[in-house]
Amino acid sequence: MKSANVFFDRSYGYARAIIALAGGLVLVIWPEAVKNSIMIILGSLILAVGIVSVILSYTGKWRKEKVPLLLLNSIVDIAFGLVLIIFPKFFTGLIMFVFGLILLIFGLGEIINLFRTAKAVRVPWPLYIGPAITLILGIAMFFFPGESGNVLFVIFGATLLLYSVSEFASTYTIRREMKNIEVEINNEIKEIEK
Repeated sequence: MKSANVFFDRSYGYARAIIALAGGLVLVIWPEAVKNSIMIILGSLILAVGIVSVILSYTGKWRKEKVPLLLLNSIVDIAFGLVLIIFPKFFTGLIMFVFGLILLIFGLGEIINLFRTAKAVRVPWPLYIGPAITLILGIAMFFFPGESGNVLFVIFGATLLLYSVSEFASTYTIRREMKNIEVEINNEIKEIEK
């Protein structure tokens, strides 16, 4: 019962749902922008880290210590950042693989937690639909990351939206059931005390 309380705690359950809702909306509304921008942004960040590391290796305290590893790391960062910026589509398939893994973990995690919670309180079967669809789409994206176009970004975003709705419903329903059980237990305790 304690693990169910933690998982369906209002702050955790609703926070997960809101984050999934925000991410899902961005991916559904702007899939092309996300697809084209995600690798370029990541490449730019890695490139910036590399440039800063090069500057640090020739200035300040690092210059006196002559750290060849810092310079080597800087060169690798700059090269990898440039590759991501120049060839972003190449790495999009990898991102789809990661998105699929995330959905797979989300769906499977929620199903497992619903099963665990079902040992303590009644869990209506429709609450399993959202996580099951999330799991199925996660498996599809995990095993077929090559089909990484706008469609998969929209599917991923829509699945996050579905997960968000499912998470809201699960958290609300389970919390209500747990509260009812708590009230019943308290009433029984009061009866015994009389």
